[in-house]
Amino acid sequence: MEPWHIGEILIRKKLIDWEQLEDALNEQKRTHEFVGEVLIRKQYIPKFLLFKALAERHAMSFVDLSHMFIDPRAVERVPRSVAVKYGFVPIGIQENILVVGMSDPRAALPGDEIAELAGVSKIKVVLCTPDAVAVAIGRYYDGQNVLVSG
Repeated sequence: MEPWHIGEILIRKKLIDWEQLEDALNEQKRTHEFVGEVLIRKQYIPKFLLFKALAERHAMSFVDLSHMFIDPRAVERVPRSVAVKYGFVPIGIQENILVVGMSDPRAALPGDEIAELAGVSKIKVVLCTPDAVAVAIGRYYDGQNVLVSG
């Protein structure tokens, strides 16, 4: 069985209607953006709901980092350069598994290497919004209280 397209998931969850999806698909043909980007830009759906649907689409958990405790001990195990290079933020350690938040469900993450670097048995990836990942990296690695709208 082929996985659902993001537009189908959003319609099934009643987050958008067929007219909004059709409008976004027509716009996508013109702009070559992702359908989700068009839906957000047109304010048909908030970014966090799109990412919750993307997480479902890719069989991942979604985590809202603005309401999540990020364990500084997890952050200390991964150098900032590695987190920035691969676009993730360490969130916590559960039973020798490093939980990391990423904003791209299709991104290639060298899990075995990062697990070895962090001294854990493996990595578990959860999906977060790009803004939340950027804010968390700024806050936990650079000591900045970065505010990003969106």
